[in-house]
This record gives sequence, structure tokens and C-alpha cells, in this order.
Amino acid sequence: MKYKVIFADGYDDDIESLTRDLRTDVLISDEQGNLYNPFFITIERVNNEFEKNKVCYLEDNLVILHSVTKDNILKAIIELYEWAFYKKWLPIPEEVLQKYFYPKENWTTFDIEI
Repeated sequence: MKYKVIFADGYDDDIESLTRDLRTDVLISDEQGNLYNPFFITIERVNNEFEKNKVCYLEDNLVILHSVTKDNILKAIIELYEWAFYKKWLPIPEEVLQKYFYPKENWTTFDIEI
């Protein structure tokens, strides 16, 4: 099975995502062309945002990594597939894709074989 991992803001290195402990511009494309938008974040970032007066921390399509790097994101796709993310998450509607992830010319794509 072939999947594509798309960095919608492009990819040069991991410096920005390592300093921010998150990456929200990543898309996963399945063989049918459905696009999903996981939210990659570290446990440290969650801990910093999880205020004492909150009961829980919620985020759509949340994926927690030890560090938010390209390699960790690509490795996580296999685990996400085994967890059947495509049955639990909804694909991104075209209007959301166009509003937040275009232009496609900025995209950097990596292929994943599962």
C-alpha cells in the first residue's frame, strides 16, 4: 500500500518544528487520494498547554511524538495505518484544503510503502 506524506509548507529541515514542538501542516494521502491532517506534537508541548484548570486536553487527529522530526513523522505513518486512522479520522474537505493548505507548489512530498 502506498501513502504520501505531504509537508504543505515545504520541508527544508526540522529546526522550526523542533523549537515549537509541533507540526500542523502535514497531510497524509492514501491510495484513493483522500487527504488527512494529523496534528503532530510532543508531550512537552501538551504539558505546557494543559492548564491546571482544564480537565482534559483535546485536539483533532492528535499524534504525540518524542520529537517532531520528518523521520519520526514518516515512521509514525506505519503505526497510524496499523491503528486504522483512515477509519477513525475524516478526510479533509476540499474547501478546507484550499483555504489552509494551498498553493500546492509549496508542498514537499515523501512516499511511504506500508
